[in-house]
Amino acid sequence: MGNCRRGQSSVEFLAVVAMLLLLIVPVFLYFYWEAPQRDYYASVAQAESCADEIVKYGELVGVQGTGTKVSRIIVVPKYAERIELNGSHVMVRVAYAGMSSEIVRIGPVNFSSTQLEIAGGAYPLVFENKNGVVYVSRQG
Repeated sequence: MGNCRRGQSSVEFLAVVAMLLLLIVPVFLYFYWEAPQRDYYASVAQAESCADEIVKYGELVGVQGTGTKVSRIIVVPKYAERIELNGSHVMVRVAYAGMSSEIVRIGPVNFSSTQLEIAGGAYPLVFENKNGVVYVSRQG
C-alpha cells in the first residue's frame, strides 16, 4: 500500500513538471524567435538618431562659414552597413537577417558626396566646411 502512494505522488509530480514545461517552452521559443527582430528595430531607431546627429553637426559647420572644422563622436548602430551623404541628404543603411532599411534625413546644408563603409560602434567623424560644402570623414 505504501509503494502505491509513492508511485502516485511520483506520477503527480511528473504531471506537474510536464504541465509547467508545456507552459514555459512556448514563451521561451517566442522570445527566442522575436529577439533578433526586436534588436533590428532598435538598431533602426538608433540609425535615425545617428542620421539626425550628422545633419545637426553638418548644419553647425555649414552656417559658420568656410574653414570651420568640428570633430564629433557619432554612435553608429549595430547593424549599420554604410552611411551615404549627398547634397542635402544623409542616408544610413541598416541590414540584418534579410531585413533592411534606409534611413534618410534631409538638412539645410550641402554635403559632399561621401560614402562611409562603417559597422556598428562609436566613430570620431570630422565635419569640415570648404567653400560652403560640408565634407565628412573618419578621423584617423
